[in-house]
Amino acid sequence: MTLQRQLLILLSILLTGLLVGILALTISNSRHYFQQQLHTHAQDTATSLSLSLQSGLGTKDIALVDSMVDAIFDRGYYRDLSIQGAGGSLILSRHMDPPPHRVPSWFINWLSLKPLPGVAEITYDWKIIGKLRVLSDTDGAYRELWTGAKQAFYLFLSAGVLSWLVLLVTLRKLFRPLADLEQQALAICHKDFSSQQPLPKTRELRRVVQAMNRMTKQLKILFDEQVAQIEQVRNQAYVDSVSGLGNGRFFNAQLQARIHSPEEPYVGGLARMQVKGMLSYNERVGRDDGNRILKRVGKIWQKAMEDVEGSCVARVSGARFAALLPHVERDVAELIVEQALNDIRALDGVCQGGSGLEIYGGMSFCQVGEDARLMEAQADIALQKAQNIKGGNFELFDEEVHGDPLSPKLAQVENWDEFLSDIIDRKDVEFHYQPVLSCVDQSLMHYEALARIRVGGELLNAGIFIPLVERFDLEEAFDKLTVSALIKRLTDLDANKRAALAINLSSHSVRNEAFIDWLIDRVSAHQNIAPYLIFEVPELTVRTAHGKLKRLAEGLKTVGAKLSIDHFGTTNSSFGYLSGLPLYSIKVDHSYIRDIQDNLDHQFFVQSLVRIAHSRNILLTAEMVEHQAQWDLLRSFQLDGAQGYYLGEPRSPDLAA
Repeated sequence: MTLQRQLLILLSILLTGLLVGILALTISNSRHYFQQQLHTHAQDTATSLSLSLQSGLGTKDIALVDSMVDAIFDRGYYRDLSIQGAGGSLILSRHMDPPPHRVPSWFINWLSLKPLPGVAEITYDWKIIGKLRVLSDTDGAYRELWTGAKQAFYLFLSAGVLSWLVLLVTLRKLFRPLADLEQQALAICHKDFSSQQPLPKTRELRRVVQAMNRMTKQLKILFDEQVAQIEQVRNQAYVDSVSGLGNGRFFNAQLQARIHSPEEPYVGGLARMQVKGMLSYNERVGRDDGNRILKRVGKIWQKAMEDVEGSCVARVSGARFAALLPHVERDVAELIVEQALNDIRALDGVCQGGSGLEIYGGMSFCQVGEDARLMEAQADIALQKAQNIKGGNFELFDEEVHGDPLSPKLAQVENWDEFLSDIIDRKDVEFHYQPVLSCVDQSLMHYEALARIRVGGELLNAGIFIPLVERFDLEEAFDKLTVSALIKRLTDLDANKRAALAINLSSHSVRNEAFIDWLIDRVSAHQNIAPYLIFEVPELTVRTAHGKLKRLAEGLKTVGAKLSIDHFGTTNSSFGYLSGLPLYSIKVDHSYIRDIQDNLDHQFFVQSLVRIAHSRNILLTAEMVEHQAQWDLLRSFQLDGAQGYYLGEPRSPDLAA
């Protein structure tokens, strides 16, 4: 029981006791007053009537005595009236039965008025000839007491309720800073270092809150310094200090990881760009001016690729830049690169004014399953050819087969737009499930649902057909199909056979407010299934739609589902955004896992993530674990979970198998 509730109960008991005591005292005083009044009334009547009866009783005129007694008694204010002679004999008596009570019997029994009778001696010729005894009727007193008691009760009840409400509001106001302190302490556990404002007016509580705010501020400084130190080391390893883009090491890791991904084979372009003449420019003008040009060139190069979802941009060495353009058509990629080259040439001081600088570009395309070294060599050949051709500035590697890079795998479908739309309309999608195992005891944490579609009897994984879904702007429709199908799948399973499922969402869908509303409503309609749902979004979404992603995370948390960040580390984003999102987990991109057993920089990056994620109560998992050495190393780093072909291949369809 909370302290506030204990105080409220205690003060309520005291207040109730006080009001009941005051009410009882008021009624008791009223009873005593009425009892005195009844006695006084009877005594006054006895005294005055005894004087009137002297002559009649002295002359033994009983008729006169009767008439005088009846005149007094018939007024109805008396219960008993009697006259006794000098010897004690009863001369005359009157008695009135009480009328039906209009007052509850329990009230009469509780008060029990017992007024004293009024007694007076009757004298005649200086002799006592009789004694008069008068007893007042109590019925009127009971009615007055009952009416007064009811009025007092309602008055005290109203005052009690009003006082209790005032007490409740006052206690809540006084204890609100304590509740805020509790929330602040819980927030600190999640590394949310918000200060409590405004300060409470109570001096003692204000001092406690001020001390808590000072501690929060110091903890925030310490944590920010730790994160900044980790980011600084990471940037030294993966970020080019001049352009702010990824460096050659980062780009090569991304390229190799994407090319060798069994679930998401890379399909798309690799572009190379070189600022020729930079070495002589630095000698003539100075390295600082040369670095400023490289920085401006890097910004244009990065901006040109931003519209390509999942793109990777880097300054790989010297004056050479590179970019991965996944899931784009050949002519679109060619247009993007040529436009980037033209924008760079248009920069002041680059190709004008006798700078001696020239901009060249080359690009190759990667088919499903091609080797990264072959792709790099083709792009280098194209770049070299662009430099050797007179008047040339951009060259696309001349392959024997031109056309859509997806065609070798999917040539049997002529119209993919109609085919995919029909798949969505018919809800003809299948799923394989890959287990995510705990790094502690290898128990099952959840499954990741991997979409499949069937083409000519062959199942195609998502890495092959999702680029086409994106090309024809069907991401939102496909995500709705996936979510609905998997919710139905979980609903149809017996409760003891259900397992948590990770469901992938596209960045395009998360950027749509209508889709967010639909998803939250859909999950909310299946409250018994919500705890089993984990929605994964690519880290790219954090940079392109942070506000909407936060709204999605908070909405899912409200209805009982969870949100996870997929491919963490592909954008070189700051770790700071982790504190603003209520995340369930983050999944380290496989580019850091592929050669982690041999790469100290990748090991440092993952170990740093473990500390940061765990300090915020966020689970950290890894993907594409393919070797025992990787698994052993990740377990020693105390990650929470991992998945990969070494731990379990995607399988269909029974989650309970």
